[in-house]
Amino acid sequence: MSGARGPGVFTGRADDGAPAATATGIAVVAFALMALGVVLVYSSTSTGIALKAEDATLFLRRQLLWAALGAGTFVLARTTDLDALRRRAWPLLGLTALLLVLVLVPGIGKKINGARRWIRVAGLNGQPSELAKLAVCVFCAAYAAGRREHLARLRGSLPALGAVGLVAGLVAVEPDMGTSLLLLCVSTSLLLLGGVPFRHLLLVGAPGLLVLVVFAARKLAYIGNRIQAFLDPSADPGGVAYQTRQAVIAIGSGGPFGLGLGASQQKLLFLPDVHTDFIFALVGEELGFVGALAVLGAFAALAVLGMQAVDRARDDFGFLLATGLVLVLGVQSILNVAVATATVPPKGIALPFVSFGGSQLLMASCAAGLLAKVAAEGRCPRPAPAALAPVSA
Repeated sequence: MSGARGPGVFTGRADDGAPAATATGIAVVAFALMALGVVLVYSSTSTGIALKAEDATLFLRRQLLWAALGAGTFVLARTTDLDALRRRAWPLLGLTALLLVLVLVPGIGKKINGARRWIRVAGLNGQPSELAKLAVCVFCAAYAAGRREHLARLRGSLPALGAVGLVAGLVAVEPDMGTSLLLLCVSTSLLLLGGVPFRHLLLVGAPGLLVLVVFAARKLAYIGNRIQAFLDPSADPGGVAYQTRQAVIAIGSGGPFGLGLGASQQKLLFLPDVHTDFIFALVGEELGFVGALAVLGAFAALAVLGMQAVDRARDDFGFLLATGLVLVLGVQSILNVAVATATVPPKGIALPFVSFGGSQLLMASCAAGLLAKVAAEGRCPRPAPAALAPVSA
């Protein structure tokens, strides 16, 4: 067992029902976002992408299936034994690495739009890179929990750094550079929190990052094209910059209250992938500024509840695991919105719970379920130390 956590400082004094209330809040927000996702997927595909299909409800039925599986995944994660999960961290990471290798094998991995990221199972496509997000969080939390003195030595931190580097490298080769960098950022944060000295991360990580940059520069020309299109969208308005321009048009045309559900014009084959990576543009167009603000508020609420789970974690493993899961969901949400609003260069990344697709929905549901588990099993924070306590009038 990892060591018990000290007094919480994020949430201050709380009553005995606070952990259960936090867990319930996480469930409510997660299921509300899933329900919104089903509605938006149907709105975006019933008259848009479905113009090319005979069945206008095909994507709706698939998303309903994934939402049902996501709900079951949430419940399973919510009832998971965290101690058992910690003991299985290495096997989970090993299974993930194996799947990431298999997805690169022709005939096993499915290639779509130049990237080999999918494995087809029972008629459905799955992305091992989504499992990698969870596996890396569990592994880093399990490896670092209660081992600060061990991690302070280079030989103690090398296995973790090597394992994470291998997984991130396999994801980059698919290629999926965005997810690879996300894995590296989250794992670095967790290992630093766990006690790995920054100099060790720099010593081992700098050469690996250099290899990643060289690989991207030599093999992934599309990254440079996307950055160039971001810096000067007018240079290639019908090419790389097309999706981002159409997404901004969609958001801007929504106004304060939107055009109404189902009334989007951009989904009529003007904006590709509106039901996946650019679904936030549909939120802005059909639900307007108010609707977009509400969706952002839901993700902000999930982040706050997640931080409460972090604060109430019963031990170091729960603390690190919850921190990693909040980072994964939070950073991915921010990146998706930033891409849709042309704030960062375009990158194919789903909006958790909302975008069409089973892998991301199952990952997000599992992450939310584990966050709820950490919150429910945690203790109520004691009063904050005097230096952090509010000053009474």
